Amino acid sequence: MQIIRTEVDDTIGRGGQPVRRVVFCGEGGECVSVDMAKAQAAENEGATIERARAVLVQSATFGLAANDYEAESSGNFDEVAVTAVNDESGATYIFEYRDGDGARQVPASTMPSFEAARQEAIRCAVDVLADLQPGTDDLSGWLVRVLDENGGLLCSIDVSEAEAARQAEVAAF
Repeated sequence: MQIIRTEVDDTIGRGGQPVRRVVFCGEGGECVSVDMAKAQAAENEGATIERARAVLVQSATFGLAANDYEAESSGNFDEVAVTAVNDESGATYIFEYRDGDGARQVPASTMPSFEAARQEAIRCAVDVLADLQPGTDDLSGWLVRVLDENGGLLCSIDVSEAEAARQAEVAAF
């Protein structure tokens, strides 16, 4: 879809909570919207759009299992594949998410800066943390890692950092 217009609005989400909605509109009337928790009230419109783009990339690459075998298969998590993308701006980052006992990478994202990529990793780690079950899942170690385009580790967001960010978010409201 060729994007011809982007709209950013503050609205109320399905659960009644305030959200920031970004609508990407394309030729022919197609539109895709992304609702994000309104945690970054001071965030400028450009940063909001970049965050929405990252959410789209991440959600588009997390496919559903085709069958029970695929859903239960853990694959070979001792071997990490590196996805590389070259970008003239040099701001290409690969996000890797803890997935049970293994890891899953999403295709590389172009972010305006390392700090923007790190903030996105923190937001995603808070989401991953919310999905973990105390007593069942391991509540230690890393949740999201940010790699450079060559697979070099740039930063790692662990459970304690995600929990601190979650609590800061709650305190801000």
